[in-house]
Amino acid sequence: MAIPSFPGLLGLAFPVGRAPNWRTIKQEAISGKETRLQLWTYPRYKYEIPVAYLGANQQNQDWQTLSGFFNGVGGAALPWHWNDPYDKAVTNQALGNGNGVQTIFGFVRALGGFAEPVQDVTPSSVTISLNGAAQSPSSYTLLADPNWGLVYAVAFASAPASGVAVSWSGAYQWPCRFDEDSAQLSNVMFNFWELKKISFETVKVL
Repeated sequence: MAIPSFPGLLGLAFPVGRAPNWRTIKQEAISGKETRLQLWTYPRYKYEIPVAYLGANQQNQDWQTLSGFFNGVGGAALPWHWNDPYDKAVTNQALGNGNGVQTIFGFVRALGGFAEPVQDVTPSSVTISLNGAAQSPSSYTLLADPNWGLVYAVAFASAPASGVAVSWSGAYQWPCRFDEDSAQLSNVMFNFWELKKISFETVKVL
């Protein structure tokens, strides 16, 4: 099932909030000593974006577009693509080294030295390289999850030889869901609406 992309809106404003969220169990003993257990391997990202204005006339139909998009995904029910302008592409991103056996390599990106999986790769943008040499698309297959069709890994027809560096270049988006099932849209003047804040969070597909 293909999922939609968040629409381009003229009234998106600043500041844009982007918070990495983790899940930790915190336990404190009678002595006061703390024990903490990290439950997640990777974070989820929560976004908060103010929408300054939404036109509702013939020239600017952002109100209609956003309302239709929100209703189309059933509020917080269904995932959709989010294109983060600051976190959307990699160049020669390392995926690991071949060992002569492994054929599947999951897509990752490193930000500030922290590498994590990306699960919403744009297939048409992908270049796969071995030891820096771009490979023919006929030598590999892009793998997608069965539910939403999001591309998350590359599978080689033949396993890269031991020690061969596997890397990729390309673009990706983030699968997200809205936090709430309602959106408080306000009609501030004729043909103009606003949304104080729209909040959503990345989701894990696999």
